[in-house]
Amino acid sequence: MKHLYSIISLFLILFSVSLFSQDRVYAPSLTFPEDAETGLAPNVNLDWDAVTGETLMVLYELQLAFDIDFTDAITFPKTEITSSEMTDLIFGATYFWRVKAYDGDDVSDWSDIRSFVVTNSVIMKLPSDASMVYSNPNITWEEMTGILKYQIQIDTSYIWNSVMIDATDDIFGSFILDENNQWIVGDDGLIMHFDGTDWSTIDAGVTETLNDIYFVDASNGFIVGDGGTFLMFDGTTWNSVVSGVTKNLSGVSFVDASNGYMVGDDGLILKYTSGTFTTEVATDGSGNDITKDFYDVAVIDANNYWACGKSKYIINYDGTAWTGGTVGGKDHYVMWFINASDGWVGSKDGRLQHFDGTEWTEIQTEADDMFGISFDGPIGYAVGKNGDMITYDGSEWKQITSGSSETLNTIYLKDGFGIAAGDAGTLINKAGEGFNSPYSKIISVIPDSTNYDMANLLFDNSFYYRMRGMHSLDTSAWSGAKSMTTYSYPEPEYPGDGSNDEQLELVFEWSEYSGVTRYYIEISQYEDFNQSLNYISDSNSILLRDFGFGEEYFWRVKAEHAEDISPWSATVDFTTINTITLLAPENNATNVSQCPRYTWEEVLGASGYEVYIDIDENFNDPNIFIADDAFLQCQGAMESNISYFWKVRGISGLDTSNWSPVWTFEIEGVGINDLFNEKSLDIYPNPSKGIFTIDINSIDVATYQISIIDISGKEILHTEFNCQQGSNQMKLNLSDKLTNGVYMVNVKRDNTIVNKRLLIK
Repeated sequence: MKHLYSIISLFLILFSVSLFSQDRVYAPSLTFPEDAETGLAPNVNLDWDAVTGETLMVLYELQLAFDIDFTDAITFPKTEITSSEMTDLIFGATYFWRVKAYDGDDVSDWSDIRSFVVTNSVIMKLPSDASMVYSNPNITWEEMTGILKYQIQIDTSYIWNSVMIDATDDIFGSFILDENNQWIVGDDGLIMHFDGTDWSTIDAGVTETLNDIYFVDASNGFIVGDGGTFLMFDGTTWNSVVSGVTKNLSGVSFVDASNGYMVGDDGLILKYTSGTFTTEVATDGSGNDITKDFYDVAVIDANNYWACGKSKYIINYDGTAWTGGTVGGKDHYVMWFINASDGWVGSKDGRLQHFDGTEWTEIQTEADDMFGISFDGPIGYAVGKNGDMITYDGSEWKQITSGSSETLNTIYLKDGFGIAAGDAGTLINKAGEGFNSPYSKIISVIPDSTNYDMANLLFDNSFYYRMRGMHSLDTSAWSGAKSMTTYSYPEPEYPGDGSNDEQLELVFEWSEYSGVTRYYIEISQYEDFNQSLNYISDSNSILLRDFGFGEEYFWRVKAEHAEDISPWSATVDFTTINTITLLAPENNATNVSQCPRYTWEEVLGASGYEVYIDIDENFNDPNIFIADDAFLQCQGAMESNISYFWKVRGISGLDTSNWSPVWTFEIEGVGINDLFNEKSLDIYPNPSKGIFTIDINSIDVATYQISIIDISGKEILHTEFNCQQGSNQMKLNLSDKLTNGVYMVNVKRDNTIVNKRLLIK
């Protein structure tokens, strides 16, 4: 037992010596930012965990450096706080940092070293690239803290600008020999050439889709396309040459005028040697034939070709055989080699593959599928789906606008010049560095804002804009540029183009154009507006009148703000109404009251109506009336059992419409109730809240007895009403006497009584 106690005592002594031989304070653990984190603000807050010590106050010392060895370190004053906010860090710089703790006289080791990268620029959000906007778009971006201000630069000039060509086919291949010798190819045998002044179409006698074009020099060019199409250029004309294959050819590259390769569907590799075509096969690492589609081929020298394609395959020709395998995670569409140790491949989902002479490395960009890639020295561009464009400055790829939302399938750069092309005949060319026109503006924005309202942008213009942040020690790089295009003009909405039977009084309406001060409206009876009337409105509608019957008119609208007036909108034509639509008495009606009320559809803007009534359908001796409104009350009893004919036309100043169709009706036979019946009485509104009108259509001058009786038979009102010939209205307000329920309105003339129900709600 004594021996056991001795062993335990010795163990405790050794443990105590070991414990007190260590530092009493541990190195702090860094928490934020994560190691190698990127895109941080220039005032990033560095944070670490607290440590415990023997004293009541543990202090921390922070070091920040550009060099991982901290040879250039800045040491911050000791603090008891476990975080430190940086100020004015350099944009795009990589920093290293570490922390150690002080507990009285005890000092910890340095913490692990972490790095972080300060954001290089502002990240813009809306409008989306290539958006259509009004003249006052709202620009938004992600907040960047730790700066003194933002700057927005906007211009109508940009690196890439749209080129209008006489083609709407999709374009798939491009090549530049020099400033005055450029080519594009595409659907339906499309070949176009730029001679330094204009783009012109070249007829090579083929209609197949042409996928790629390559020149060795100005006198030796090659085009490949669907169905094994192969064309050769001799400096003057393109000639079709039988390739011996029928599969689609997608890519072509030649080392000299007599030697080159083409690639295509199902693993096709076609070699050309001095007029002779032979097929070759690529194999993978297991010796199996590769039969997937190849999309592009690039040449470095006679013993060094590369090709890429479907199912992630990239292959190489070493002068003897084609071999290769899968690279990266997606299909590969296009490739470009600067030299044997610097190659690039554009892939699906915005991925790029880079070859450094030994191995391939995949890079994920913010773009979508990449279909075209080209370099001019160290500067590279890649284009793809939905007009996506990215550019390489020698160190990183950055997304910029192409100014187009159409898919771009090809791009080519040379000696400062560039063309990119794609779907629906889209063509853009590289024109300087942009942001250098007289319009260029730089706008300063306060640092706590994440949006800015532009104002008074020119109508029908493409604008390019970018942003940067600034603090007292540094200015960030400009962000990648975005584009937006202002709407040309307001769109006419009503009356619509080609509309008929429009009223003579019209409310003209057009789409609201945000950011403008007023609109101009022009109306004419001549399509060229040789003679016209002009109006101004501060809203997107205007009421106009005094149009003629049955006339064709043309109208258009434009907008204005402080700095510009838009073009006129598209011209809209409409035709006014020229015939009155009759309503009652209905055509061929019988048993019509002896004193009918004639009604027709109102024509807004008409000053009156002319009414003809006759017993002769040819109106040889008509009764003629002028009505101000869209009705006419008869002026005396009409003969019974007689057919009458009537028609109406509109009046507008000295102008009249066509006559309406002729309608006929027959007056009811004379009976005891002919002088007064249910057709002679109307009550409205019904139901009502106690305020209503009794309308009596009297055939002559007469006195009527009016009673209102509730459901119990109690008479609420009894009065007399003296009526003139025609329509007579008695307006009553009995809201204080009538409660909710059903009442009977009894109207009596001589011995004839007409009853109608009245509902009070």
